[in-house]
Amino acid sequence: MALEGMHHVLLRFLREKGAVQFVIDAWESAWDQAQRFPDEPLPCPECFLDGSLQRLELLPSAGHLVVARCEACHIKFEFAWP
Repeated sequence: MALEGMHHVLLRFLREKGAVQFVIDAWESAWDQAQRFPDEPLPCPECFLDGSLQRLELLPSAGHLVVARCEACHIKFEFAWP
């Protein structure tokens, strides 16, 4: 899955929320799992900060702007698709 743009946006979100490196590393591990195993959720960083592993869904998009929304908290993230 070519989601580098999304990965950068979500990492920036975690850092802006003040996540410590240990939490960022744990989120990165969950992200890597989702890349290797399609049944694993792309982890929502907002929910992850609250101690929950929830799935981000990619919404239908037009052009190079993609939106992902969390199934649980409904936060949305936008990122550019190459």
